[in-house]
Amino acid sequence: MIKNSSLKMELLVSILFVVILGIGAIFYFTYSDLKKEIDISQEKIYNEKIDNIIYLVNQKYQTLLKTQMEKSYEESFKKGTLNIVKNVFDKNNNDIFPFIINEKKFIVFHHTFNEHNSNLYKNKLEYKKILEKKDGNFEIHREDNDRWVIFKYYEPWDWIIGYRINKDVKYEELYKFREIFLSISLIIVLFISLFIILIVRKVLEPVDMLSNVSKKIAAGNLDAKIDVSGTKELKILSANFEKMRDKIVEDIHRLREQEEKILAFNSKLQEEVKLRTKELESEKEVFETLFNKSCDGMSLIKESKFVACNNALLEMLKCKSKEEFLNLDPVFLSPKLQPNGGKSADLVKSNIEKCLEKGTIKFEWLHKKLDGEVFLAEIILTHIVLNNEELIHAVWRNIQSRKELELEIENKNIDLQESNDELEAMIENLTMTQNKLIESEKLAGLGSLVAGVSHEINTPVGIGLTGASHLDYISEEINEKYKKGEMTEEEFENYLSSTRDLVKLISSNLERTADIIKNFKQVAVDETSEQKRVFRVKEYIRGILVSIETLTKKCDIEFKIECDEELEITSYPGFFAQIITNFVSNSIIHAYYEGKKLIITFLVKSDEKFLTLEYSDNGKGISEENLLKIFDPFFTTNRANGGSGLGLNIVYNLVVTNLKGTIDCKSVKNKGTTFIIKVPI
Repeated sequence: MIKNSSLKMELLVSILFVVILGIGAIFYFTYSDLKKEIDISQEKIYNEKIDNIIYLVNQKYQTLLKTQMEKSYEESFKKGTLNIVKNVFDKNNNDIFPFIINEKKFIVFHHTFNEHNSNLYKNKLEYKKILEKKDGNFEIHREDNDRWVIFKYYEPWDWIIGYRINKDVKYEELYKFREIFLSISLIIVLFISLFIILIVRKVLEPVDMLSNVSKKIAAGNLDAKIDVSGTKELKILSANFEKMRDKIVEDIHRLREQEEKILAFNSKLQEEVKLRTKELESEKEVFETLFNKSCDGMSLIKESKFVACNNALLEMLKCKSKEEFLNLDPVFLSPKLQPNGGKSADLVKSNIEKCLEKGTIKFEWLHKKLDGEVFLAEIILTHIVLNNEELIHAVWRNIQSRKELELEIENKNIDLQESNDELEAMIENLTMTQNKLIESEKLAGLGSLVAGVSHEINTPVGIGLTGASHLDYISEEINEKYKKGEMTEEEFENYLSSTRDLVKLISSNLERTADIIKNFKQVAVDETSEQKRVFRVKEYIRGILVSIETLTKKCDIEFKIECDEELEITSYPGFFAQIITNFVSNSIIHAYYEGKKLIITFLVKSDEKFLTLEYSDNGKGISEENLLKIFDPFFTTNRANGGSGLGLNIVYNLVVTNLKGTIDCKSVKNKGTTFIIKVPI
């Protein structure tokens, strides 16, 4: 339970933490922005100061140039310039002072360093950094005082001119702001602390009263009065305390009633225990009866020794009495080696350990009767607890006759298996032959597609070549007239008009050729590669129909594609190309009426798991007796006109085997046919 004093402290600390965090955030961002502004301002100021020095130096340099004796007077002009700079800019201020490094890399203008004591600064990092950069600024961090250096390069004399300023001077205004801000923040925090203490004390007074009441209730005074005034929430809390007190009183009465019920239940439970004890004794008698009267041999094993057995086991092993059996070692009843080559003594210990671990095990065992006869038995070992003792219950079943029968059946099965192998080899040969025929059908379709595409390309390419030749002819003609100066304005305009028309003609036919090649290339690659990739369904169906135009343009066919333009799936486009090509070819061969328009419709739908493709035509349809045989290999009703009977069988194998989907066909004679394909995506 949290004490009121700790709750007050937690509230006070939490609120103060939020206030201090807010003030700290304001200080951090304000301080950072102000520091940036000061950096920009100071850089601008000292750049102007350096520019003033450079201006003075440059005046002297220009004067030297006017003498046209730079080499003779350059040294004297440099010394004179340094003296003028010292007189103008040297203020003897250790916090801010200018410096000049001459062409010999000596500091010649500095309140401490000069060319005679160069050993004091030659190895300093800031000196090397100035010589390396020549133009810029950076900060120097020291234990006693941080400094800021800004400098520029005067190229004519190879001088570096700059200022070194103590950071206390550079950020003087920033440090003043920090002191003022922190002082004001401290005052604000003190005032807020006092205000919060008063509010917390006022708010938690009713909580103290509730705490005292709860102590009285905990001490057993359930009649303590609960009356707390204050906010709505505290009144609700007071009412809930009162309800809790009433609930405690109610629970005490209920517990007393339950205690009486428990006493009655214990009495009843004792009677049931006595009754269950009698039932267990009866079950023991049943177990002993089953143990002794069972047709299977039974025994109990304790610590790898027999402790009990039934008469059926004595008869099985040809023992004269139970005493004789109980004195036997379990290993004595087995030959030295089992059929698997393992030693019986080792396997006995192993099987007992497995039984204790798993609870029950079943295995076959080669046993030996007392007269030396060997027989095969089925053994079931079960781990049981009887009278608080761990025992192993063993069931013995002689399966020698059954094993001999199984061996005879196994020999017959071997003969049957040999016959089955011969049949499977025959079936495999038939399957290979069928697959070769199917592959030949696929290649024949692809060859037909290549021939058709070749024919389709010839027309636009021929038109393009004719247009290009004509364009070359009229260009040569107009060029001749231009050279002779005989070209009229009307002839030039006619040339431009003809050129524009010819370019459009050539461009449109080349685009047509490119479109045919693109669709053919994609469909041909997909049909031969059978690789999985992402593709848009409607766009791909259009491409397939373009690639087989040589097959469809001989007939009066209208294609309708009902599919979302954005529908995109990851699957095997080559399988879809083969399916659609076979469907269209099948419709043209079997469903098309001469003189009647064939309408072929593709309806594509999808959900999260499946893609459904419905292909339908309005052709001749399929008779009811043939509908069940259309997917059988080599079944065709039009063999006289080149039907192989493999088209729909290929479609069936692609859908069911390759795409792991389903295909169904619905048809009405003289009204058309619909194929419904559903594949996972």
